[in-house]
Amino acid sequence: MKLNALLIPVLTGLGIGAYGQRVELTEYDLDNGLRVILHRDKTDPVVAVSVMYHVGSENTDGFLNRIGKLEFPIREYDLYGNPVQSVSPPGYQVKVKLENFKNYTPFLAYQKDGGFIVDTNYTMRDGLMVFKGKVDEPVLASFGVRNNPNAVIKIANGIIPGTPLSFFLTNEVISIAGDADKIYMCRVEGGTYNTEYNPVKALMDPFTDNEWTIAKTAYLKAARGDSSGFADMSAVYGGNAEKVRQLKMRFISEHPESLVSMYFLSTLINELSFGDLKAAYTMLGPTYKSGLYGKAVGDKISSMEVTSAGKTAIELNKSDLSGKPVSLTSLKGKYVLLDFWGSWCGPCRASHPHLKALYSKYKASGFEIVGIAQEQRSSLVENAAAWKDAIKKDGINWIQVLNNDGAEQYDAVKAYGVTAFPTKVLLDKEGKVMTRYIGDVRDLDDQLTKIFGF
Repeated sequence: MKLNALLIPVLTGLGIGAYGQRVELTEYDLDNGLRVILHRDKTDPVVAVSVMYHVGSENTDGFLNRIGKLEFPIREYDLYGNPVQSVSPPGYQVKVKLENFKNYTPFLAYQKDGGFIVDTNYTMRDGLMVFKGKVDEPVLASFGVRNNPNAVIKIANGIIPGTPLSFFLTNEVISIAGDADKIYMCRVEGGTYNTEYNPVKALMDPFTDNEWTIAKTAYLKAARGDSSGFADMSAVYGGNAEKVRQLKMRFISEHPESLVSMYFLSTLINELSFGDLKAAYTMLGPTYKSGLYGKAVGDKISSMEVTSAGKTAIELNKSDLSGKPVSLTSLKGKYVLLDFWGSWCGPCRASHPHLKALYSKYKASGFEIVGIAQEQRSSLVENAAAWKDAIKKDGINWIQVLNNDGAEQYDAVKAYGVTAFPTKVLLDKEGKVMTRYIGDVRDLDDQLTKIFGF
């Protein structure tokens, strides 16, 4: 069918198109009794005319969906009445305008299919950098610039990159504007979930800015031989982390149906206790539990549940440095500390002198440590070499196993739900889980004092 009748405007206005762009809408009555709506993407020279409904009792071909967006109808025509081939909904357009932008390399990064996409391809349009692509589900993305000397910290053997901007990426038009020297403070407009995320991010931005400023000061002092700035940096980071956690938890409790809440909870899986994490997850609605962030939280809860206090520890099924099988069953009768670490992990290695002191103090009273290393090299040979070298350099003499060896058959890190290093799990003499520690082990000292009485 061709629409070769005269188009008579009835109503003109602005609306949000099916693809998220602003479009100009004009309603027309045709002289053959057909009423149509013309929708014009103001950035696109192609004009489509879509049959929205017939006057009278004929069936509706198009409609406004439940959130007020114009859905593309079954039939589309150009201004001359020729059918327009249907197109699948496009993906995102991220439009960026930065002050102080020079010969830098902008990038857009986000998770997809179990990995990361880092996109540096963009086109220039009307003075804007435009990134295009498509995501399968809403995802938190990072935008940053490389090669900007004002957005990095120079250290002796390299650089520390600056904090990027975070925002929710959806298949919509999203605008970013701000200063290339402070990308993390840029303004974001557009995108369904940024409407919810932006107010919270605005409250967290001063903490981010404060941390970046004090980090630059600390490393500048260190370059002059003064390491005092790192203590200040650690104190600020610790205080800010607690404030950010409180902001996230308050948002979660007030917005249980929000994707942003599920994302926030996924960032806290290494900070909350098993009970608190499970309670918060249970409180959230079902909509996003099957998505990227919901799965991450759900998997963490499942793994923590099987290794929670009172549960029998999962057997290791690993071999030690000499190739001898390590069995937790054989260690019953002793208090056993499972230490998940890696040669690459600075905090892990830094904790070894203290663990050596604890081991020396309590070994004769029935205390054992089993180190479970997770290495990050490209081959098992390289992983084993890095692992053995770290053991030798750190002088650690308790039981050691390499998780990478045989991880295809049994992955101890995954089985115990370890998503942060170092993680330590204390077992009682019956081989049951007593306590789990992430990072700082000061509470372990108190626990061992209670157990052994000294």
